Amino acid sequence: MNTENVQSAGAAPVRVVVAAPQPDRVVRAVRNLVAAADRPVEVEVVVYGSGLDLVLRGGSDTEITRLLESGARVLACANSLAGRDLTDDALVPGVEVVPAAVWHLTVRQHEGWSLVPVC
Repeated sequence: MNTENVQSAGAAPVRVVVAAPQPDRVVRAVRNLVAAADRPVEVEVVVYGSGLDLVLRGGSDTEITRLLESGARVLACANSLAGRDLTDDALVPGVEVVPAAVWHLTVRQHEGWSLVPVC
């Protein structure tokens, strides 16, 4: 997801990983983040626990598809899928799977990404 204005042309992107254990408020939080950005921004949304409901087919397909089309990466926790006896076939197309949300969030923070928890 890249947004850019004249002041920030050429600036390194701000990298943000959004932790989404709850399905509500996530899409709005990401939209607000991008709208407020005054420089390029890369966004990953990591869903786990009940947040998984956000990316299941037949749920918020349209909103998740819009996030994906805007360039955000949306990632689902494999442990949360397994805990609900689901496979990646249950996900909205384009949603990727990471082995464990907690590990992915930890690695991203170690790499310098900013963590935004949406609870």
